[in-house]
Amino acid sequence: MATAVIIGGGPTGLATAMLLARRGLDAVVLDRDPPAPDRVTEAWDAWRRRSVSQFRQVHFLQPAGKALLDEHLPAVIDELDAAGVRSVNLTAQMARLLPDGPGELDFGAFETRTTCRGPVLEFAFVNAARSTVGVELRNDTVVVGLLTGPPAVDGVPHVTGVVTGSGEEIRADVVIDAGGRRTPVPALLESIGAARPVEEGVDIGFVYNTRYYRGPVAPEYRGDPLAAVGSFSVLTMPGDDDYWSVTLYHSPKDKALRKIRDPEVFDRVVRSLPLQAHWADGRGDDEVVSMASSANATRSYVMDGVPCATGLVPIGDAWGFTNPSLGRGITFALMHAVPASDAIADHLDRPVDLAAAWDRVTTEHALPWHDATVAFDKVRGPEVEAFRQGLPDPHDPDDMAVAGARAFGSASHYDAQVLQWFGEISNCLTLADEVVARPGVLGRVLDVAIANPPYATPGPTRSQLEEMLA
Repeated sequence: MATAVIIGGGPTGLATAMLLARRGLDAVVLDRDPPAPDRVTEAWDAWRRRSVSQFRQVHFLQPAGKALLDEHLPAVIDELDAAGVRSVNLTAQMARLLPDGPGELDFGAFETRTTCRGPVLEFAFVNAARSTVGVELRNDTVVVGLLTGPPAVDGVPHVTGVVTGSGEEIRADVVIDAGGRRTPVPALLESIGAARPVEEGVDIGFVYNTRYYRGPVAPEYRGDPLAAVGSFSVLTMPGDDDYWSVTLYHSPKDKALRKIRDPEVFDRVVRSLPLQAHWADGRGDDEVVSMASSANATRSYVMDGVPCATGLVPIGDAWGFTNPSLGRGITFALMHAVPASDAIADHLDRPVDLAAAWDRVTTEHALPWHDATVAFDKVRGPEVEAFRQGLPDPHDPDDMAVAGARAFGSASHYDAQVLQWFGEISNCLTLADEVVARPGVLGRVLDVAIANPPYATPGPTRSQLEEMLA
């Protein structure tokens, strides 16, 4: 039976392993961190994945990701349900806040499962993989080298397996890199004489600060789940069991806001937000979990039709990653893993065709969503800096890429039909260009935007914020 070795045991690697096992491959997952505990109740307190910087940061499964799990990996949904993860529809909750409510429109497509705690979400993938025939999990295993065989293309190394830190050689028909943004594989490719994948990045980053709360009743939404408030943004997220979370993120240049790492200061800022203040009413954890993310990037493994190496396929963050500001990471990985797994299974014995098929599905399924997320950061990043420094709007008001997005976002707070369209985009179901191209969409968005004042989340001015921080 054909074998795939997968580097990385996070949701991306585990999902890929289960998808390949369904196609008849044996999948061996190698992860450098300790194994998950046996019970989900121990995942939060006892499980540490020190190689994953965002492990204890807030996680979100977009409705598009939930739909992919429903169709291809329902066992993960079963595990989430068993862990007490709630079913939630954030867009439907926003519809109830509209001046005229949701009307008769159907917002059912935006339902998902939400757990703000990353270890609980990852445990669901682990437990589903543990019960999948054909999947083997090996933890505490570091990949330090790549094995090669006869080349399929002159001058291009062909990968046939991996070498672990203990010196073990594991042969495989294909090696899959699901090692995330910090994957060692680009350097390992260089060590076997392959061209290093070309990395292209957009250096717009944020610092994320999250505090988890507990209580008998999750807070209700009175405003957007993700809201811009001048020089920072606030993300409020319901969770599993009796947990929920609040995340405040800001520019890494904003030294004043570093003080929100203090739980008391964090709560003070949250309570200054009229629509989010009640989210700090629960029993807060003793620490504020902080993480910096500095870039959005993609890695090109096929250049001018020539792969860096055959026999190796990157998936998810190992290929391309974005800032986690929109909570799209796991969903993007699933969008990539599903078609990429099909390409692997269909072209396993033809490594050159596999490289071309991987490049095609990556370009068609992963790249457009990556670029859409980078476009959001290109708008929000300069806004954050301008507010911090007391400067005017950094964007050209005649730039429709900015003005159009702002009009769409504002109009979604006044009109149910516009919100439904906006929900398709924000929940990763349909790309913005495809929605706007529909007859009547742009006209209605502009009509609603013009007829109503620009929507803004209320909050402190920069000077008021700095007083609170002081």
